[in-house]
Amino acid sequence: MGYYQDDLRRYPDYASCAYDLRHMFNVTGVAVSPVKGKTLAGLLLGAWKIAPLIRATTGIPINVTVGRDNSLTAIGRDRPNQVLADPYPASKSPTQWINPAAFVPNPTGTFGGLGRNALRARGSLRVDGALSREFPMLERFRLEARAEGFNVINHANFSAPSGNLSSATFGRITSAGDPRILQFALKLHF
Repeated sequence: MGYYQDDLRRYPDYASCAYDLRHMFNVTGVAVSPVKGKTLAGLLLGAWKIAPLIRATTGIPINVTVGRDNSLTAIGRDRPNQVLADPYPASKSPTQWINPAAFVPNPTGTFGGLGRNALRARGSLRVDGALSREFPMLERFRLEARAEGFNVINHANFSAPSGNLSSATFGRITSAGDPRILQFALKLHF
């Protein structure tokens, strides 16, 4: 009990799951420097490996709720009615991703007509990468130098906006994912 807006009518709750990503693109690879030889250029530029990882996704679903028990069922999953054809503002931005004027609370004693997870959050783009090289030291020792970067292009990946119609932050994005993170490591193989 309590998962559905109305336990007696479950069909309005048939929708995408909360983590449904409709489109996802991943690409990764490893490239090794083609420079070889015992020359200065070969010693400095040879044997480096670069490994990028790119991930782009569409946004996750947003479940808009009223934030009050207008249906008087004590379940508290009431959804509003949509009164504008387009629930998004003309120019979407993190400060207003959903247009609050597009919804009205459901009347007392009724259920709202908006479906579960009917809206979508903003998509994301991540570019991570690693640069590494192994340096032979002695017969059985190798030193690996490695640099890794997460969100290398420092792209703002915003979280989903608030879906509670009663909240002062309804439709606004109030948080984001991590900024660029760099780390460096040395590893001794023996």
